Amino acid sequence: MKIVRIVKSPYLVICCLLLIILWLLSHHHHHNHHSCASYMNTISGTQFSHLQPESSGLSSLLKEAATEDRVVIITMVDREWAKPDSILDLFLESLRIGERTKHLLNHLIVVALDDQALRYCRRAHPHCYLYRGSRKKSSESLKPDGLVTGWSKKSLVKEILELGYHIMFTEADVMWLRNPLMHCHPQNHISVACGLSLSDHQHDHLTTENTGGFFFAKSNDITIDFFNILNVERVLYPTTGNQSLCDIVKREDVVDALDKKVTYLDDANFGRFCQPNPQDRSKITTVHASCCNDTKSKVHYLKLLLQDRKNMNPQWKIPSQCGGFYPL
Repeated sequence: MKIVRIVKSPYLVICCLLLIILWLLSHHHHHNHHSCASYMNTISGTQFSHLQPESSGLSSLLKEAATEDRVVIITMVDREWAKPDSILDLFLESLRIGERTKHLLNHLIVVALDDQALRYCRRAHPHCYLYRGSRKKSSESLKPDGLVTGWSKKSLVKEILELGYHIMFTEADVMWLRNPLMHCHPQNHISVACGLSLSDHQHDHLTTENTGGFFFAKSNDITIDFFNILNVERVLYPTTGNQSLCDIVKREDVVDALDKKVTYLDDANFGRFCQPNPQDRSKITTVHASCCNDTKSKVHYLKLLLQDRKNMNPQWKIPSQCGGFYPL
């Protein structure tokens, strides 16, 4: 009976409730601390990787394709860009016929955005990789120049940098006429083609349309932190995924974060469609089909460009237009 009276005591009930509340608060605080740690890990970029190197085969593929200096060339294609008589075929052909570029095929990894692109890539090139994180998205949003691919590109670049490899990223609709690596300053963290000449001092006009479709990033703490910041912006501003690297590196905060070691590659060397042809075409290293309305137009005008190059036509020119006005 004494035990029953103790249990029924209001003071004991109140004390028990207080103890339970304190325990719950302590447990909740511990849980929140764990969640904050997880969130901070996310902010630092550790949870943004779509791929697990130990299980995906990415690490072994990088090791196989990298140069002695741990440089890899990366491009991305989808089913529309990777099929017979496609942009991928033209890109690979440009490397085969370019000046001192054929050996670079050994160091190129083609990232496929869907299974069909992967199957075709494996018939055309030895180093192909399926980006598994992209398969959950709709096919329409997976275009190589689309929003989803913008984030896919940044996430994949960050992961490769974390694995200790330097990256030469190129859009597949960029034709390589000469080896572009010689234009990338070894002391700078990032070299990017943004469609401007070295005489330009203002970068405010840089837009996605001005991009040369090419950049080089060294693997170090600064560039890894830079791509971690981009992943933070992915959470805070999800619609910014379609910004090119040119859009991003013109920002003062980004330039400061990169210790002002950014190379803007000269427009005289990194050309693009729909711009005046440089006076000295012998300096042109790459040409980007950046202003085309559709894939068929890209293929048509890129074919003309490569045909002139193969025929050693001294009057070859970068196309001044890229619309839907071509013979069927």
